[in-house]
Amino acid sequence: MSARRFVRLEDLLGRRVIDAQGAVVGRIREVRAEPRGDAHEVTEYLLGSGALLERLSIVGRLLGRRTREIVVRWDQIDISRPEAPRLTCTVGELRVERPHR
Repeated sequence: MSARRFVRLEDLLGRRVIDAQGAVVGRIREVRAEPRGDAHEVTEYLLGSGALLERLSIVGRLLGRRTREIVVRWDQIDISRPEAPRLTCTVGELRVERPHR
C-alpha cells in the first residue's frame, strides 16, 4: 500500500494539466471529494471553463451558453508535483460533462 500524500487545494486550483505529449488539457477549476471518516478524499478534478462557471453558478442563467467540463478521476492524474499536474491516461479516456442549466 502506498503512503498517502497531502496536497493543498490552493496549490492545484488554476494549474494547467498536461498530457503525455505536453499538450495542455485544461486548468483545474474545481475538485469533487467524498467524506471518508473525519476527512475528505478527492474523487475527481474538473478542468475547463465549464467547471469554473459551474463553480460560480452562472452558466445557463446569465450567459445562456452550453459549456463543457472535463472530468479527471483521481487516478488519472499525477499531482506529485502540484505546480505541474500531468495526466496518467490519454485524453480519450476522460469524461466530458455538460454542467446543469
